[in-house]
Amino acid sequence: MEPDDYPIDPDTYREEPHSGKWYAADFPRWTEPVPFDSRNEEIFIISDLHIASGRDPLGVHTGSENFFADEAFDRFLGHAEGLTRAVKKRGLLVINGDSFDFLRVSEIPSSAADFISWAAALQQLGFDKTVDELRKSISDRERTYGLETDDYKTIYKLIKIREGHPVFFSALGGWMAAGHRLLMTKGNHDLEIVWPAVRHYIRLLLAEEVSRQDPDTMVDNALRLIIRPAITFRDDSVLVGKDLYIEHGHRYDKYTMVLDDPFIVLKKGKQINLPFGSFFNRYLINRLELAYPFLDKVRPGSNVVPMLVKENLPLAYRVFFKQIPLLLRILRTNRRYTRFMLGRITPLLLALIPILAFVIWVLWPWLANTAAPTSHSRLHDLFSNGAKTLGSGAGSLVLSYLLSRIAASAQLVEPSTLNAYARHVVNATKSPRQYKVMTMGHTHNPDACYARIDIPVPERPIFYNSGTWIPVIEIATAAVREDKTYTFLHLATDAEGGLLPHSNLLRWNDDAGREDPQLIIDPK
Repeated sequence: MEPDDYPIDPDTYREEPHSGKWYAADFPRWTEPVPFDSRNEEIFIISDLHIASGRDPLGVHTGSENFFADEAFDRFLGHAEGLTRAVKKRGLLVINGDSFDFLRVSEIPSSAADFISWAAALQQLGFDKTVDELRKSISDRERTYGLETDDYKTIYKLIKIREGHPVFFSALGGWMAAGHRLLMTKGNHDLEIVWPAVRHYIRLLLAEEVSRQDPDTMVDNALRLIIRPAITFRDDSVLVGKDLYIEHGHRYDKYTMVLDDPFIVLKKGKQINLPFGSFFNRYLINRLELAYPFLDKVRPGSNVVPMLVKENLPLAYRVFFKQIPLLLRILRTNRRYTRFMLGRITPLLLALIPILAFVIWVLWPWLANTAAPTSHSRLHDLFSNGAKTLGSGAGSLVLSYLLSRIAASAQLVEPSTLNAYARHVVNATKSPRQYKVMTMGHTHNPDACYARIDIPVPERPIFYNSGTWIPVIEIATAAVREDKTYTFLHLATDAEGGLLPHSNLLRWNDDAGREDPQLIIDPK
């Protein structure tokens, strides 16, 4: 087991004092950035690939797949390797969180071949599970929503990911076979990377790619001599060299903040302690995206509810009266998350009770008359007209406003930028001048700002959000915002580990086969 494979020790954490500035309640678990040696390398930082189960044998993607850039990623790594050869350096590729999207892999093994390949993969990792044991381990709920977060079940998800994205794994294998390194940090969609078995299986898959590309290299030798020395996993923030700060950023989002320890033992086995947003994706968003692919990528997100009500009212009813109640029942198994997410909304709901009671008291004679046996047609008309009103532009606007007010009261709005949190990280350090560059991902919005403005420009820390490599949908224009995808940072370090002068945030222009400056607009 590698040193970074051991489960996180809660004793290494320290809680930030409650200041009232970052969160209304419950701070994220906080760690000092873990040092990572830079070796005078060319550094390429990307994030939020969200790779799921990819193409099926017919080349068709499911609605929950978000990553369609396998070939573009291969060409990007080829370009990066060319840059490293030009300056006679090695390269470091950083995938800063959400590299895989285990939440969106909902396929389960069905055929005998599926179970046999799953058992064989587990055998390579030291698991002694028979095909019959694996069959019995799948619950009825998993058959609908996908496998849970046990380490051996995540291995099956990786099998499906590798089957659906062979070009991606081939590109990574080629990158490492050429002598370059890979650093993977953990995001909120790939929390299962904390499992030692999952990390080792990723190494094994890459070693198999190296051996496939060079038949003279046995898998064991590729694993021992090439992959293990060149791949590193980190759980939270990382300090690369002297002055490059990297973390995914999900700890600053109330939806995706992990409370308590990352591991929790449930009745059915050892599970990852998933945040609220992960349940939301698993039991709600995945089902919606089967009908509306890219729904989770709609920007701004506040337009999703009115769009759903207007375009597919039956699906909206099913969401409100079936999927959401199921989600809440599941969340009862971890009541702290429910209190954490909905605690602030409770006073608002209690305040609405007397208002609702008064409205019912005033309207009761009319309601009783409407509900009489001779008035069934009127009752039908009432609900029909109500549905049409909700589906209209004005009705969906009112519904959207009410839900957004409730969400704001509960602080359930996802952050569109992490700029303020980057400034807080700088202010929390002993030396605000320590970081020259800070980068996070998570929001999918490429961005740049100064993390401190009271420091002279040559030493002023710069924060970049590295964006995403998956589609971003702008609902106002019904367009895929390709100008917001394929973003990356290209940095370089000197022999002492310090950052050399660097360019701004870049975007891989796959059509032209070149890197272009990323367009960033300040909305002020």
